[in-house]
Amino acid sequence: MAKISFGIRVPNSGPLSGVENIVRTAQKAEELGFDSIFVHDHVVWSTEMHRHHISSGAHEALADDQSADFYEALTVIGYLAAVTSRVQIGVACLVMPTRNPIYAAKQLATLDHLSNGRLIAGVGLGSKASQSSNEFEVFEVDFKKRASLTDEYIDAMRAIWTQPLATYHGTHINFEDAEIYPKPLQQPNPPIWVGGWTDFAARRTGRVGDGWVPGWLSPKEMARGAEIVRGTATEHGRDPEAITIAVEKLAVIKRDRDAALERAIPTVRTSSTTYERDVDDISFALDRHIFGSVDDVKRRVEEFVEAGVTHFELKLIYPTIDDLEDQMTLWADEILPLYRD
Repeated sequence: MAKISFGIRVPNSGPLSGVENIVRTAQKAEELGFDSIFVHDHVVWSTEMHRHHISSGAHEALADDQSADFYEALTVIGYLAAVTSRVQIGVACLVMPTRNPIYAAKQLATLDHLSNGRLIAGVGLGSKASQSSNEFEVFEVDFKKRASLTDEYIDAMRAIWTQPLATYHGTHINFEDAEIYPKPLQQPNPPIWVGGWTDFAARRTGRVGDGWVPGWLSPKEMARGAEIVRGTATEHGRDPEAITIAVEKLAVIKRDRDAALERAIPTVRTSSTTYERDVDDISFALDRHIFGSVDDVKRRVEEFVEAGVTHFELKLIYPTIDDLEDQMTLWADEILPLYRD
């Protein structure tokens, strides 16, 4: 069986975001034996989104006087590369249509060296969260073209990473004989994980991705999506077994199931309006994320593993960093050993 690995989302956004908490979380994850740490990405982020799209922290941690701090993803990765030594460091995911792919390729290659080959480069189209915060309008990017932009930008970055004199001609981006170094430390490129929950995202992964990292999918939906990824990879002459099937999951682990649900539900309800799918029914979330007692979590993790998942990016829900560390420690004590040799 493929190795099952686990990562922690660090608070580069949300009510508990800040340099001290980012570093504290990253170093604690490494100390406890987690395999990876992740940031996420938006450049434009409104106060409204800060209060209603909580990817780090919890609803209870919101305060009236908070600014919508969202620390830039690639800058944070560079900093974390210097204060950790073992864990992989990923972004899930860059809002690719708002990035210049030439510059992004150089940044990501540099980060791959700074981290000594620990980078995971997650890429996404941008979602309802991007649209709600007018991010695409600020960058003067047509939201309706985000899929074709992302496809071209991935190909353009690969050209830069693999060609001594890089040339790429597309509808949205063109360059010729671009000599751009360094090339990534991981060859031929840092793993590109494609975000998104749709069949289109699964097919994109099969065509060009090294991993797939969707969010709000149930184990049954994950199994179906993984089959699409593998089938598309085979159609394009790629090795389907070389593609990582990951998930991005909201999570709460407690000794007591009721305490876990009490922690999870307010934040899930707060965030429900900012997702592309209708998640107003709490049962929808419970079927797609990982909340509960230790035994509940063991069972849920195994359901996703049986669906083909090999990596979990955990977006733990926590009102304080102390609570986050308590949950990370419980996960490390009770869940990690089940998937270690």
